[in-house]
Amino acid sequence: MKLATWNCLGKLDTKLPHLLDVGVDVAVLCEAKTPASWPTPDGRGVTGLSRPVQGGGGKELVVVACEPWAVTPHAAADAAPHWTLPVRVNGPMSFTLVALYTAKFPGSRSYEEEIDRAVNWMDEASDGGPFVLAGDFNSPIEKSQKQYDEVARRLERLGLVDVYRAARGLEQGEPPVEATYYRRHQGEVRGFHIDHIWLPAACADGAKVDVGDFDTWIASKRSDHVPVIADIEDSRFAATP
Repeated sequence: MKLATWNCLGKLDTKLPHLLDVGVDVAVLCEAKTPASWPTPDGRGVTGLSRPVQGGGGKELVVVACEPWAVTPHAAADAAPHWTLPVRVNGPMSFTLVALYTAKFPGSRSYEEEIDRAVNWMDEASDGGPFVLAGDFNSPIEKSQKQYDEVARRLERLGLVDVYRAARGLEQGEPPVEATYYRRHQGEVRGFHIDHIWLPAACADGAKVDVGDFDTWIASKRSDHVPVIADIEDSRFAATP
C-alpha cells in the first residue's frame, strides 16, 4: 500500500489526480475541499471522507482511498479534536488512520499542543489494533523542536515511528534531509520538514518513502507543500501487536 500525506492548498478536484497518478492508495489531504465527484484512476473506485476545519474558510481535512482499500468513519470520531479525522481503513488489511492538520486553532497554545491532544484521543480510543497518524503537523521548526520532541516520545511509547526518519536511517537529533513545505520570505525560499507519517514500528520496517520534488510540486504552483509517500508491505499490518 502507498500511503500519502499532502497539504494540497485547495482545488482538490484538479490536484488529486496528480497524487493518484503516482499510485497512491490512501491519502490524507489537508486544506482541501471535497470534489463533486471522485476520480477513478485506472478504473479503481475511490471512497473519501472529510471534516470541516473550524475557522478554515471552507477548508476541509480529507482522507481518500482507492480500491481495494476503502475508508469508513471511526466509531469514536466525534470525540476526537476537530483538527483530526479518524477513519477506519479497510482492505487487504485494516487499521485506524488519524488524519491531522494543526493550525493553532482558538483555544490552542501551539501546534504541538494540538498534536498532543490528538495523541490523547489515540491513547483513549486504542483497541489494541494498529494506529497510523499522518498529516500536516506544522512542526517542528527550530524554535519548537523541544516541544515536538516531547510529543514524538509519546508517539514512540505508543509503538509508532516516523516512517521517513526510519527509512532514511536518521539518528536521534539528526535533521531531515528533505523539506516538505517551502516558504518564500524576502526573496528567499526556505524549506521545512513538517509533514509526517507515523506508523507502527512493524509497518515501518522495510517501508520505502518518497518525498515530492520541488520542481514538480512547488515550482508548478500545485501547492507550497510536497507529498510524503510511504510504500508499505500490506502484511506488515498483520505483524503489529
